[in-house]
Amino acid sequence: MANTPCRAEKWIRWATTASVLLVAGIAAVVSFRHMYGLALQHGEEPVAAALIPLAVDGAIVAASMSLLLASRYGSRDGLLPWTLRVVASLASLGANVAIAEPSQAARTVMR
Repeated sequence: MANTPCRAEKWIRWATTASVLLVAGIAAVVSFRHMYGLALQHGEEPVAAALIPLAVDGAIVAASMSLLLASRYGSRDGLLPWTLRVVASLASLGANVAIAEPSQAARTVMR
């Protein structure tokens, strides 16, 4: 039974999973608000403004899951998921910087 996780390992896995989900949830809400606000400022209708951040962050999640799956099968290939992840991440970062107050301190915090 060497492969059976002990109580401490189970707790560590649970705590790690909970922490990752909490941080991801916070980041998703903040990212959504920034991209939504930016889209509204540039004349998008509310429905389109709500879909844009879902598409951008959804692309990051989809690309990340594709890369994780490939990694689990021992592959590091995947120009498309890497490209999608980088482009979508840059779009999200750009929206966060663009919506920040026009000061260096605010833009640094948004990064």
